[in-house]
Amino acid sequence: MVEPASLALTLDRALPRIPSFGVTAWTLVAVRVALAGVGIALARRLATRDAGAWQGVSIWAGVAIGATLLARAWPELPTNLAPSEARFVALLAIVRDATLALVAASFARADAAAETDDAAARDST
Repeated sequence: MVEPASLALTLDRALPRIPSFGVTAWTLVAVRVALAGVGIALARRLATRDAGAWQGVSIWAGVAIGATLLARAWPELPTNLAPSEARFVALLAIVRDATLALVAASFARADAAAETDDAAARDST
C-alpha cells in the first residue's frame, strides 16, 4: 500500500515538471510504476495463498531497496523534504524493506518445509 500511494504523491508534485523530465526521471518513474504493479500482483498472490508468494515478496523487497537507492543517487523527482530529511526517510525505507525481505524469506522457508512434510506424509509407498 505504501509504494502506490508514495508514487501517486510524487507524480502529483511532479505534474508541472513532467514535460521537462529527462531520461533519468522517466527511468525512476518507470521503475517505481513497475515496482508498484508487481507489489499489487504479489498482494493478490498472498491473498490467495499461492505457493512461492513469500519468496516473491522477499525479492520484491530487495528490488524496492534498489529503487530507493536509485532515487537517492539521482534525486530527479520532486519532493517536499529537505535533503537531510530525504536521507533519513530513505534510510527508514531501506530498513523497512530489509525487514520485510527477511520476514518474507523466513515465511518462504517455512512454506517450503511444510510442503515437503505434506509431500512425505502423502507418500503411500
